[in-house]
Amino acid sequence: MLSFLIYVFVTSITPGPSNLFMMNATRIYGLRGGKSFITGILTGFAFLGLASYIVILLFSKWIVYIETPLKYLGFAYLIYLSFKILTSTKSKAPSKAYQSFKSGFVLQVLNMKSLLFFITLMGAFIIPSVTGSMWILIYLIISVLIGWACLLVWAFAGSMLNEWLNQHQTAFNIVMSLLLLYSAISIFI
Repeated sequence: MLSFLIYVFVTSITPGPSNLFMMNATRIYGLRGGKSFITGILTGFAFLGLASYIVILLFSKWIVYIETPLKYLGFAYLIYLSFKILTSTKSKAPSKAYQSFKSGFVLQVLNMKSLLFFITLMGAFIIPSVTGSMWILIYLIISVLIGWACLLVWAFAGSMLNEWLNQHQTAFNIVMSLLLLYSAISIFI
């Protein structure tokens, strides 16, 4: 149980696309302005957890065949997001995407870090450790709640550091872009 909790916490709190975009959304719009986007990400995270549970249980034999194409898709998407952040400037109007539930949900569902998180979680920690679908579901709910808490830490950080981040937007964009680039590369490590 301890290794499960450590894995869930460390993987959830470390930078990834959703964490970084939640931070950026609250930096731009504050917690209230970004709440639809945040809700979309949180809902997408829960959806991924449930979908991973169903997919792993029903199609465990075929995961090996789709894992590599999913990795390449996630890699390409993260490279694109990294480029968009790196090339964004102060003079541009903030993206309305950060205010949309749909954008947050889609970002999370396409988030390779979260997808790999749930596949690893189910395959390495939950399914081998517990028996019965009720216990699997309980572990999954615990994982989602910890993940939500960690995502919200990033949202609050963006809101609380808003003024400082806006003063250093170019540096912030470079760091965010590099972290997304690292997330993309880490898919294959």
